[in-house]
Parts: sequence; C-alpha cells; structure tokens
Amino acid sequence: MSEAAAGGDLVALPRAAVLMLWTSAYLRGDLGPDDASEMSHGVGRSAPSGEGEDLFTWMTSLRRLPLAQLRLVLPVPGRIAGLVGPPAALPAALDAEQAIVVTAAGIADHTLIPVISPADPSGGARHAVGWTRLAAPLGTHVPPAASSGHARQELLRALRRVADGSIDLDLVPDEPVEPARIPPTWISTALPRHVDAGAAHLLVLAARTLLLTRSEIDEGHGHTIHLAEALARRGLLDELHDAARSALVEVVERITADQTD
Repeated sequence: MSEAAAGGDLVALPRAAVLMLWTSAYLRGDLGPDDASEMSHGVGRSAPSGEGEDLFTWMTSLRRLPLAQLRLVLPVPGRIAGLVGPPAALPAALDAEQAIVVTAAGIADHTLIPVISPADPSGGARHAVGWTRLAAPLGTHVPPAASSGHARQELLRALRRVADGSIDLDLVPDEPVEPARIPPTWISTALPRHVDAGAAHLLVLAARTLLLTRSEIDEGHGHTIHLAEALARRGLLDELHDAARSALVEVVERITADQTD
C-alpha cells in the first residue's frame, strides 16, 4: 500500500522509526505488546521473516531495563555517530541504513537492526523482515543525543534555500512519495494516537524530503550538463538530505523519550 493510501493517513518511515513509535505507544499504555508489535510491521509490502528477535518479547523486555531509552540512528558511510558496537553492528546498520540503540541508565544495552530479504522469488515488492539484536560492549556509555532542538527550523531553512536557488530540484515534499521511491528498508505506517499534530507534520516533511533527496542523489546529475551546475546541485541535495535526516531522528526521539524515561 502506498503512502497515499487510507486517505493520506499513512506515512513512510524507516522501519526502525516505525518500531520506535509503536514501542512508545506500548510503553505509555495505549495498547498491548501484541498489538504494538503487529503495528510495528507497517502496512503492506512485507511480513515477518520468523527469524531473529521476536518483537513482542523485545518490547516487554524493555520494561525490565532501568531508565530504558531508545535511540534512532540513520547511518551513512562516513557518518556513523550514535552506533555503539559490537563491530558486527556497523556493517549491518550501514546495510540497513538504520538501527535502534537501547540504553539502560545511560549505558548501552544492545542494538536492534532490521534484516530485509525478498519474500517473493519472482522479484516482487514484498519483503521478509527480521530483527537482529546485538549486545553492546559492557559499560559503553552513550552520550546525550546531539540534537539542536531546532531541527524543524533548520529543515525549513534548507528547503527555503533550495526553493530560492537557481538549481532546479525535483522535490515536492508537500505531496505523498511515489511507492517506487520507497525502499524496502522503509515501510508505511499509521501514526500512534499520542503523536501530536506538530510532531506528525515534521515526521511527514522530514521523511518525504529524505526519500526525495536520496532518490535524486541516486539518480545522479539528471538533466544537468555543466559540471559547475552538477556540483552545486549535489551540494544542495546533500545539505537537504542531512537536514532531513537530523530532523527525522530528532522528532522520533522526542516522541519516544517521554514514554521510555
């Protein structure tokens, strides 16, 4: 199902972000772990692989951790801040382009990473999804999130610079993203009822911008002919991509932090 389905009530997000949102709904008592774990799979395109961590068990285990907190990491090569190990977590998180770092009283407990594989041997859109849990090295302290607290303003400023510039970018974050631009590492989801309107708007704006800039970067220079224009275009895309990623991480962590303290 596309992001535009259900009257526009669905939003495409990284699978780790979806899991964090529904886990926070469970931890605040809005629904049980069975429903929360089911909702964490998102809508359409995928099914549990039956391998790795059971999400029901994982969610309920969080209540046994002192001062548990969930940290979203969306790593890209060269930018892996927030990952805590073990060494096997790095390539797995980079391959999935996401991870959840779970802390207990400020000490890293484990990292949870989605593992996506094709569920349709004919090459269809459906994927099987499992979750790998990797214990963190003992005693690893996790610093506070490096959040500016102004992610929305910074994203809007970056979008304004793009709109006011002379470089033509095919970015329309006011409209739903085409299903073809949503990678298997993302999934569409409804939002838990405790997500307020402001946070929901920022989630949608950041997620759409991140998907669109990623797609533009992957497609290369497109119609650009001159090298100077191509470099300027890539610079704008990189700036916007970074701003959108930071905004997405910040708003997801803000939504979940109050529920897992």
